Amino acid sequence: MTFLSNARRVAANFDFEQHIRTVCIMVCIVQKRDNGNLFAMKYVSRSACIGRGALGGVLKEVELLASLEHPFLVNLWFSFQDEEDLFMVCDLLAGGDLRYHLNHQVEFSEASVALLVCEIGSALDYLQKQRVVHRLVVKFD
Repeated sequence: MTFLSNARRVAANFDFEQHIRTVCIMVCIVQKRDNGNLFAMKYVSRSACIGRGALGGVLKEVELLASLEHPFLVNLWFSFQDEEDLFMVCDLLAGGDLRYHLNHQVEFSEASVALLVCEIGSALDYLQKQRVVHRLVVKFD
């Protein structure tokens, strides 16, 4: 079986529900047909990656995500490719990220902040032990 026919077979297990975001990378909400679970499917144009010299970075992202397992990190469940695109099927985090919540909530309770600090600290500790540095862990106003 070729990688193309295998990719079509894997992709056939998902129904595309809704596009989340469009940049140079497309992210869609997909539903797994056999169990109804929702996931985020990130797909990247192979030609755009090659044209920008980013293919190596995308492949490293897939390799890294596949090697990590932690309750406060996004899990990679499936990855595959066809002739045009690379696909990554990850946990759907429908609640938004921390910046979203900071921008939309006037104030957090002390208990909420304590929980967030513990979760972020746990994830960062795990990443450090795995010898991973995340460049997007930055201070913002």
